[in-house]
Amino acid sequence: MSDGPRFEILGPVRAFRGPVALDLGPAKQRAVLAVLLLEPGRPVPVRRIVDAVWGDGPPENGTNVVQKYVAGLRRALEPDRELLALTDGGYLLRVPEGALDLDAFRSALTLAAQQHRAGRLTDAAGLVRGALDMWHGEPLGGLTGPVFESARIRLAEERATAGELWSTIELDRGNASAVVAGLNRMIQEFPLHEGLRVQLMIALERSGRQAEALAAFRDAREFFLDELGAEPGARMQAEHRRILRTEAFTPAEERPGAPLGETDQPERGRPWLEMAAAALAPIVLCALGSWIYFGYAAAQRRSLRELLFAAGYLAGSVTVLVLLLIDPSPVDSSDLSRAEEIGLLLVPVLSLTASAHGVVLAAHPGDNHQARARRELARHFAATDPAGARQAGIGRPDLLRPFDDGGLVDLNHAPVQEIARMPGVGPGPARRIVAGRPYTRPEEVADRGLLPRRVLHRIRRWLICVPPDPSGRGV
Repeated sequence: MSDGPRFEILGPVRAFRGPVALDLGPAKQRAVLAVLLLEPGRPVPVRRIVDAVWGDGPPENGTNVVQKYVAGLRRALEPDRELLALTDGGYLLRVPEGALDLDAFRSALTLAAQQHRAGRLTDAAGLVRGALDMWHGEPLGGLTGPVFESARIRLAEERATAGELWSTIELDRGNASAVVAGLNRMIQEFPLHEGLRVQLMIALERSGRQAEALAAFRDAREFFLDELGAEPGARMQAEHRRILRTEAFTPAEERPGAPLGETDQPERGRPWLEMAAAALAPIVLCALGSWIYFGYAAAQRRSLRELLFAAGYLAGSVTVLVLLLIDPSPVDSSDLSRAEEIGLLLVPVLSLTASAHGVVLAAHPGDNHQARARRELARHFAATDPAGARQAGIGRPDLLRPFDDGGLVDLNHAPVQEIARMPGVGPGPARRIVAGRPYTRPEEVADRGLLPRRVLHRIRRWLICVPPDPSGRGV
């Protein structure tokens, strides 16, 4: 093998003798070589070579043309006729062991899988990375026709499977966070390879990014439904259910990626810092900074109300600026215009009002993105495993639970006093909701007169309806 040529098809078709690239001649001659390299060590009939290289438009003297190209390949590859021979079954290319990159790729993966099973993870990871590094572009690059397209699809699937093995080994090594970016890139390249998407879900979940893992499942499901008209396979569905169950039953301080004692609630010190910032910003920046904290609060809480407040204070700041600039005379002049007097009067009024308003708003942090993520997780869990959701007490603030569901209240199972505590509900509507079980759904409570629509609109984000227990035992 050391003196013979090396071949590459995991990219453009190339051949080397030592470090020197060999001239393989015109495109059709390279295509003939590619057909032989797809079946190394086996005779390939001339008819099959003609069909692969020329497809539906073969030359009249196809046998002679193939013979001509084979002669050209012999001149390029070897000084004698032993490497490329004509047999009774067709042309046969003898490729020494390890001289074809595809064979080396497959051998490396086989050895990597053996090392993985033996627990030698570092060696296995190095072998897989080396195998993936053998790829240098689209396999059989530049060749067209059904035979080459079919081979290209098969080879691409092998590469995706190698990527899945790589991620499995890295996950076993504890490198969950490090493989996320690589898996995302491979999914872009192989969007139909379900194994890569499963590995991405596992990597995200082990990195403490459970919400993103569930979002990856939703994205995959939408893609498969759009492209294939089918749901994800059993393996992805099972992984999705496992993540939901794990997330529901694992206390926050024990989740991967969460420091000891961390929860999904905002830190206790944060409201005081936020209150100080809300109070000082309008005073330090005068009226011109009155809107800044409210813009920040609107972005953090995704609240239209805070956005409107920010817009109102911004309009006030612009008004003050316009009033002060109407008269070009210096502001400290003894002869102030009426507009300047109004503008100077509005500066302390707007600053103090925004400061006090900001302190009140910061003291009531309300909803946050962590609570929204917890609610989304709980909704997924309830939809996937209703029995497990009932057992976990999703939507039951009256129960002691090992996890936070973001403040959900289950209209099908929560007691009347817990439903009555929801803002704007009260005892009367709560009793009517409980009396209407087990048929109540969020979209039905207003239609059936159980809650005013304005109240339903305000509290809908906290409502959930875990399906009733068919056994009648309840939680």
